[in-house]
Amino acid sequence: MNQAKTVMFYFPDSNHPNNLRIVQDPTSQIRGIYFTKSQIKKVEELPFTNHHAVYFLFSEDDASLYIGKSINGIVRLKDHLREKDFWQFAVLFVTDNNSFDTLSIDYLEQHFIHVFSKTQYSLENRDLRVVKPNVNMFTEAALLSFANHIAFLLEALGISTSNQPTVVGEKMDQEDIFHAKKPFEATIHLTDGRFILQAGSIIQAPAETTLDWSDNGAFYRRYRHKFDQLIEADKAVLITQSTAKLLENIEFNKPSMPAELCSGNSQNGWLFWEGLDDKRRAQK
Repeated sequence: MNQAKTVMFYFPDSNHPNNLRIVQDPTSQIRGIYFTKSQIKKVEELPFTNHHAVYFLFSEDDASLYIGKSINGIVRLKDHLREKDFWQFAVLFVTDNNSFDTLSIDYLEQHFIHVFSKTQYSLENRDLRVVKPNVNMFTEAALLSFANHIAFLLEALGISTSNQPTVVGEKMDQEDIFHAKKPFEATIHLTDGRFILQAGSIIQAPAETTLDWSDNGAFYRRYRHKFDQLIEADKAVLITQSTAKLLENIEFNKPSMPAELCSGNSQNGWLFWEGLDDKRRAQK
């Protein structure tokens, strides 16, 4: 029998409940603060947010994720406003009594990098922390208990830490399968409002001409990083220096980003995937 649990949600700003909320098990000191970039100043004013912390930065456009640690919580995340531009929302985990110490957050950071590397998320971390911190068995048992609790709170916020492997030959509703326009070789599956770029699709490194765009190369850097990241994580295999084949399904929240990843150029995702815009219009 599954064990039942209770969590409490607190909304510091009732006018923006989707942009800032706190989740906590009433029996635990660990609390998770979910917030969008626009709310970061309000988070700074909340109690305990400058404590030792482990945090997660998420992109709304695709399944990009950065996992970090901080000895002063929200102060470090303010640095990421300048240093990292891919993320739109974050989850910060602290304890009311600041019981996390340097060893705790170091262990939790490494643990969750390992956990999420096996999911549909694409990690933005340059250091994937393959070596686990050296702790004794008693300390590790306590830290794993913290990790399991954080994973539960993430699930309560709608963020899954479970592995969702690609099933080769999995049956899909043909009405929700869309192929890329010619000459590109790629397929997405629309499910539950998510756009799943299918294993076997061909992705492209961004065209060198995009370096000359008025965005000062932002498009090129973003998609070059994404292209290289998928290869380094063994989620894609090189065909040529500028093309690769996906080995796993990759999840996106909007159709344009997988279109741009598969073409190496700017695209209107609704038009890039044949029949997708017709389906959208039919549902209006």
